Amino acid sequence: MIALLLAVSVAFPGAGAKLPHLERCYMSGACERGVTNLTVQGRAVDVYRTGGWVTMLDLVPGTNTIELVAGGVATNHVFFVEPPPQPQPPRVDADGDPLPPPKPRVYEKLDYAADSPRPHPRGKTPAETLIYLDPGHGGSDTGTLSPHAFPEKDANLRVAREVRKALEAKGYRVKMTRDSDVALVLTERARAAHAEGADAFVSIHHNAPGFGSDPRTVRYHTVYSWNPLGAALAAKINARMAEALDGDIPSKGPLHANFAVTRSPEVPSVLIEVDFITTPEGEEACWNVARRRFIGRAIADGIADWCVSEVPPRP
Repeated sequence: MIALLLAVSVAFPGAGAKLPHLERCYMSGACERGVTNLTVQGRAVDVYRTGGWVTMLDLVPGTNTIELVAGGVATNHVFFVEPPPQPQPPRVDADGDPLPPPKPRVYEKLDYAADSPRPHPRGKTPAETLIYLDPGHGGSDTGTLSPHAFPEKDANLRVAREVRKALEAKGYRVKMTRDSDVALVLTERARAAHAEGADAFVSIHHNAPGFGSDPRTVRYHTVYSWNPLGAALAAKINARMAEALDGDIPSKGPLHANFAVTRSPEVPSVLIEVDFITTPEGEEACWNVARRRFIGRAIADGIADWCVSEVPPRP
């Protein structure tokens, strides 16, 4: 995933990568210690204090050869961009009459999730309450990469461990879908939580913009859910994160999304995007142990707030 050069490395796009058709995309990487003069495609690029950098590229269909010059050393980085998609003929029936546009895809619930919600844990002691944490990605599925090619999967696991520590300090029972660098099937990640009667399922991630978006203009935290059952939990967690990170990064508020791990009518399920690690600032933040512990405590406080809150209306 990372291309090693003499004075500069590229985390995204990887050497030889094939991107969908785009006119622009971002490129990120890191310079060797002491290198501050970097140009990409002939344009000067700011190098952050950690050596990380990010910039936008102009692309052409086919092979893209990007010249990077850092510390007086020039190197080419090559990847590929798909050609523009070909226009599709109109859809018609057997008689040649136009067909209506296809209906949007409807995402179904997880196969192993029951149709009715579990009782809300209000009234249970923390020792009677089971929270399942899901550090996103793992194994060969790295997730996004920071400028120094620090993988999202590791950032997710580090935050999840802090959340577990904070919840256990409050007396809650906590289990994790993974506590090491192992790959998990996406649709199977929440199965154990359902089988073991978990009261909540919380998936932890770090974000990345779309390939064509400028990472320098996109940074926030949010909590996603799929249905009202998860939305009540998402609101409590997001409120605590917004309070903890006020003045650091903005909150986008609790949002709706059709993520596989959240599609449960049975167990309240959410997916947290802690931060963006695609910029040098976001990367440095995820390395900060004290900040990571602070965020872990905020997430745990939000989960605990939900556990003792008024029972939300049935969806």
